[in-house]
Amino acid sequence: MLNINKSKSFFNKTSFSLIKRCASNYKSFGSQATSSSITDAPGHEEQVAEQPSSKLPARLPLVKNFFVGLVDNELLAYPEVINREDMARLQNELLPLKNFFAEDFDSQKASATHTMPADLADNLKQLGLYGANVSLDFDGKGWGYSESLMASEPESQATEVALGLLGHRSIIDIIQEKGSPEQKQRFLPKLANGSLVASEAIYEWEAAEDEFFHTKAQQEVESHSWVLNGSKAFVVSPPKTSDASQLFLIVAQTQKANIQNEAGRSTTIFLIDSSTPGVKLGERHQTLGCKATTTQTLTLENVRVSDSCVLGHAHEGNVVADTLLRSSRLRNSMLGLGMAKNILNEISHHCIDKKQCGVVLKDLESVQTHLARSCLSIYSIESMIYMTAGLLDEFKSPDVALESAITKASYHTLKELFNICTTSLDIIGPKSLHAGQKTETYFRNAAQLYTLGESIDNLSIYIALTGLQHAGTLMGDNIRMQRNPLFHPGHIFSKFMERSSIDNPKTTMDLKENVHPTLEPAALCIEHSVARLQMSVDLLFTRYGNGIVERHNEARRLADMVTTIYAMFASVARASRSYCIGLQLADHEMLTAMTICCDGRDKVKTLAQEIFNGQFVNNDNNLQRLSRQIVKSKGYFATHPLTYNF
Repeated sequence: MLNINKSKSFFNKTSFSLIKRCASNYKSFGSQATSSSITDAPGHEEQVAEQPSSKLPARLPLVKNFFVGLVDNELLAYPEVINREDMARLQNELLPLKNFFAEDFDSQKASATHTMPADLADNLKQLGLYGANVSLDFDGKGWGYSESLMASEPESQATEVALGLLGHRSIIDIIQEKGSPEQKQRFLPKLANGSLVASEAIYEWEAAEDEFFHTKAQQEVESHSWVLNGSKAFVVSPPKTSDASQLFLIVAQTQKANIQNEAGRSTTIFLIDSSTPGVKLGERHQTLGCKATTTQTLTLENVRVSDSCVLGHAHEGNVVADTLLRSSRLRNSMLGLGMAKNILNEISHHCIDKKQCGVVLKDLESVQTHLARSCLSIYSIESMIYMTAGLLDEFKSPDVALESAITKASYHTLKELFNICTTSLDIIGPKSLHAGQKTETYFRNAAQLYTLGESIDNLSIYIALTGLQHAGTLMGDNIRMQRNPLFHPGHIFSKFMERSSIDNPKTTMDLKENVHPTLEPAALCIEHSVARLQMSVDLLFTRYGNGIVERHNEARRLADMVTTIYAMFASVARASRSYCIGLQLADHEMLTAMTICCDGRDKVKTLAQEIFNGQFVNNDNNLQRLSRQIVKSKGYFATHPLTYNF
């Protein structure tokens, strides 16, 4: 297991196990490419055959290929997975949801009293929110990712409700994709009608130092059963009626038979009903935000379950977790997006109605900049969410591991949400954090979501190392030659003769051919940014080899670069579609996309320059030296500035 900043998060641990081979197991795929068009993905025929025939053939990964300088031009046509008739029908079905959360549910009161209305669960049942993403075969609405994400937008008016339903829907997604026929028949109909609600029980109060989890599951082969012991924390329960039961998705550490020590250590995912003997819900956590949400501890004392409760295969929790990660990240991002929109709307009304020194706030240049930058963030987040959802709905078995990680609330969306929250404090002033103010509630909820789930640092490293692992398989031959220059003088000479540089990258992508002509400068920004990312990856592999997995500062730079590029790509694709079909205010969408790309180009260039400068110029080495002294001094080490030395 790669040793990278241990986290309490199972997601981080399972994700990092995929990176162990990064930059070491290079395969011979020929020299790196700089063309733009990517054809359908080969080698997926066996897996694709099991998918619905209505979906298009699988394509090569979009964001992963940014690391090797490849861009799938055809994906600049923003996904349209919901046809006109279905969209009209969906919007009509969403009207009761919007009315309920806008008029009937008092989010401020729920937050103040720390309780949900008694009839909330019944209302959610009537609105069909429990089964939004459950297949029609199991009495659900049968909505795909795009439709169910649209349906969850009104819930952002009630963060506490949305947070509970988020885990419920993620577990439905994973059961539908990885569950056995018996598990689907057993759980999905009940999950759809709300007689059974689902919660993730993954995290623990303290991270295990030398193991995956404190929670262990012992297999009893002869009786075909498992015995679980341990406890989980931060278990979020959806709203439920008094007669409803609860289903927990529990991740436990297991040991493979006949394999001792760390080599046999693994994880297994279980689906366990709350009525199972030994399952106990404990104290409710008192949290900074989302106060009305029921967040508790879960204790498992000699809980015996059969093999039928294992989700996927035993000892393959990492494999099953990929699906859970994808769904959870994407649905988390919708909650952050909805909150960001609400905050911007609140600030906008405040700036229109209030004056400062005789000047309406909306006319102040500083306020205008705050509002515009908040809009840029929200537009890019929304574009990425629905592009990722569109890829999942449109193609068979798409590889969107990085897309969902980038979009996920705890990396891009939540960072931007928190920035928008602090902007509102700046504009509104001291009263913004006064108890009872909407901005105070938004700030607390944003802070709560910011720390919920995956660590942002570890997620950024995961994004970078997953991309590097993909790049390592494609660029392996070139990297070997560059790290052994004396044996490959011809290759080194050709590198010296290349005309492309960080300041003036040369590309042959022609992205402008796939967007509206007005967006040609924006397309060029994307091309240059992808080229700079590829050059940075090439340099880091050459400079560090396998050691790149320990260079976390460089990994964060790569993560920021690829996140920015995906935001640019999705925004341009969306704006081009909007303008071409004549949506309202599409000209301002074009302006928004252009601004995102201009800002993104400069950010990517700066990050690439820091990578090329190296640790002795970009300050990384100085920061490491200071960190060592802080650890040595066990805290702040500088003497008081007024101290005499005699």
